[in-house]
Amino acid sequence: MQYAMGIAAFLAFAVALSIMYFILRKYTYPAVEEPFFSDPMLFKLFAIGLVEGTVLFVVYTYLSWGNMLVAILFGIILEIVKMVTLNLKKFHGLSDSIFYGFGLGLGIGTAMAFGMAYFLTAKIDVDALSWVIVIVLVLQQIFLNAGTGTIIGEGIARYKPWEFFVKALLVNVAYQLLMVPTYLSLYGSSFGYYISYVTMAIALILAIICFYRTTCVNLPGVVRDVLKMQGKKRDDIPE
Repeated sequence: MQYAMGIAAFLAFAVALSIMYFILRKYTYPAVEEPFFSDPMLFKLFAIGLVEGTVLFVVYTYLSWGNMLVAILFGIILEIVKMVTLNLKKFHGLSDSIFYGFGLGLGIGTAMAFGMAYFLTAKIDVDALSWVIVIVLVLQQIFLNAGTGTIIGEGIARYKPWEFFVKALLVNVAYQLLMVPTYLSLYGSSFGYYISYVTMAIALILAIICFYRTTCVNLPGVVRDVLKMQGKKRDDIPE
């Protein structure tokens, strides 16, 4: 069991910290003289996300993962937690909030990824195929939650929290529904077994696209737009 926990922690945190470095390194010192966000606040929200994600996963273990209604409700709850955490007056209208949404979502995703990896490796006999599934689940949780967290952070920054909450919600619910066949097959059900690999792959692609568009493609333009709303202009926004 300790072996499984160590492997799960390594997978989740290695992926999360690598992503954090890759995405944020261009927006903070020494790449820019004036960071685009507060490092202490970002790591605080990452830590809050770890706590929230842990609690959510513990609750999730008592639910039926292969139930479509549970899938929808859990996707809604995940985004509500992010929204409630970020929808504070001090974050409204600030370009920093985009990065804080990323940090919060990454923390939640890391905790969910760790929980799933540990839960599965501790409960089943892990062969080569099982390790592939565990790694895919880790990547899905981290990419998905970091991406939707960034979407919600953008909504807070643009003074449009509920509009962007709905966008994040649609992505998360779509992901949860795609994963229903996979969870059914993991519990030994024959229903959905043959399509579970296909839907799991589609769910991974969805999570990656959400993450890539929000953090790699759109982020510079969003930061520029919000700074313009604030009456500010910077010439060092990474492209």
